[in-house]
Amino acid sequence: MLKADSSEMKQHLIACEVFRDEFEAVSPPELPRTYLPQGLHRTPGKMPAAIQEVLDNVRAAADTIILGYGLCSNGVVGVKSQTASIVIPRAHDCIALLLGSRERYEAEVAACPGTYYITAGWARYGTTSLTAYKNEYLPKYGEEDARYIAGELLKHYTRVALINHGAGDMEIGRAHAREFAETFGMTCVEIPGSLDYLHRLVNGPWDNGDFVVVPPGDALDSTPFMMLHTIVLP
Repeated sequence: MLKADSSEMKQHLIACEVFRDEFEAVSPPELPRTYLPQGLHRTPGKMPAAIQEVLDNVRAAADTIILGYGLCSNGVVGVKSQTASIVIPRAHDCIALLLGSRERYEAEVAACPGTYYITAGWARYGTTSLTAYKNEYLPKYGEEDARYIAGELLKHYTRVALINHGAGDMEIGRAHAREFAETFGMTCVEIPGSLDYLHRLVNGPWDNGDFVVVPPGDALDSTPFMMLHTIVLP
């Protein structure tokens, strides 16, 4: 089985910063890690270059790169390492990772479509529609236009779900989720998450359908993700 074994391989984790608390909870202390800004998701065309820069900088120090991302609107497509294998979750986006599995994510969406998922990490390190509304739209456009922009972006959502997987400052997450729901007239719920998917990403095994392993010299492409269900809001 393909397993993570620090005695046999040198690894480096590259992950979105919203996963910081989660990866700190599941990673061995000796695992080097680099966190990149969550804002790259808003400009996915810039993501490959940012990830590639880290890959190039650590290539002499690692023979396995662990990517803490999903396909993320093709934001990881094209990255490659000439000297290291790349391991990435076989998921379209990171909600499946935060809930513990793709199956759990699909079940949640089937049970309650129109859910905006957040974690304490998103509230602390990232940008949600609430923070964009308060910090970007309001100062730039004023109340009326800011409300319209946020309303258009959120028109398919009816509730905010805070994922509680036992990592991070949940009080920050709860306060953010409540304010989000109150600001945009949504319901607010807290649902259980799981660190299992992220734990397996760091520790293996990787030889199953939950992960994509890219050999040295090959570029990561979207093909291994195409057979997955794509979740589309109504």
